[in-house]
Amino acid sequence: MKKLKRVSVCGCGWLGLPLAKSLKQSGYETFGSKQTQEGAEVLEHQGIKGVVVRLPLPHEVHSPTLNAFLAADVMVLNVPPGRGTASAEEYSAKIISLSEAAKAAGCHKLIFISTTSVYGDAEGEITESTVPAPATESGRAHVDLEQQLRQLWGDDLVVLRLAGLIGPQRHPVKFLAGRQGIANGGAPVNLVHLDDVISAITAILERWPVMTTLHLSSPQHPSRAVYYREMARLAGLALPEFQPGGEQGKWVNASATVEALGLNWRYEDLMTLAPEL
Repeated sequence: MKKLKRVSVCGCGWLGLPLAKSLKQSGYETFGSKQTQEGAEVLEHQGIKGVVVRLPLPHEVHSPTLNAFLAADVMVLNVPPGRGTASAEEYSAKIISLSEAAKAAGCHKLIFISTTSVYGDAEGEITESTVPAPATESGRAHVDLEQQLRQLWGDDLVVLRLAGLIGPQRHPVKFLAGRQGIANGGAPVNLVHLDDVISAITAILERWPVMTTLHLSSPQHPSRAVYYREMARLAGLALPEFQPGGEQGKWVNASATVEALGLNWRYEDLMTLAPEL
């Protein structure tokens, strides 16, 4: 397979920016997008080729810089719905406009960052072959986008469904600390650290997998009550109190993805990883 050398990261936020920086350090020609010129200039100062991208893309002729961004060997499409998105339909239209523009510009492959919320309220073990059954508007939008992108890109698309993200300045415990009577304390947690996500995306770029629908969650799934009380203790926060029992919940088994990508977990033991608040 041709070596993938130029990578465009659409959406350089909490995940996209450290990903772009890591790819740049690994020798990839790396483009990154922001919604403002000021944001694009910040990327430039970090050695990333910054591009202003506002969705949906207009149909008129694009600038040379935007065309170069769209014509990458592979685009990492990392644009979550966001609080300002009016509807799932609007979100889908934005993503599809970008995907079609990239395809027309000559982009070879696409990685779509999706979410394990596509599995909805399913209980028990979830594998990569589990049929999605979304229970939220966001989950339904992601399933719809996965299907539309697959029709356009075929096996040149990798869908990577991520469990709850944790890492620097991001951890759910800060929203649960000190709360009382939280439901479903016995349900398992499904979380993955930022650094392991970056490792997975880099592995996809290095060797495009045969299995092109993947998901990622740490192999440990302690109960919500056990996990979040311990995280609060490690962070010096007030302990949350959970109601016993509740729904069985789902646990995301990513062993097939790990094997397909040849991953070695950096943060496997969630119980010993203090929150980075």
